Amino acid sequence: MSLYQIVRKVVGQEEIALDESSNADNTAGWDSLKNIELIFAIESTYRVRFTVREVARLKNIGDLRRLLIAKGAEVDAVDAVQEDRLSA
Repeated sequence: MSLYQIVRKVVGQEEIALDESSNADNTAGWDSLKNIELIFAIESTYRVRFTVREVARLKNIGDLRRLLIAKGAEVDAVDAVQEDRLSA
């Protein structure tokens, strides 16, 4: 499951357009509770753990993707972007 698919599932917006700048401020259905659910879903899917400090520094999906990559998670930085372009 791609990072974008996880976000869509958690916020309950399967058809919503996402990009690397998407965040709770500019994405319908993404509120503070969904943000917590999203972090848990991503930790579970990618088998990583985030510190409180790391989570506090996240501003958007791009930051989240870079953090996952830094933690050695197998997340393709290009695949999710191409996925959205193909489905548009």
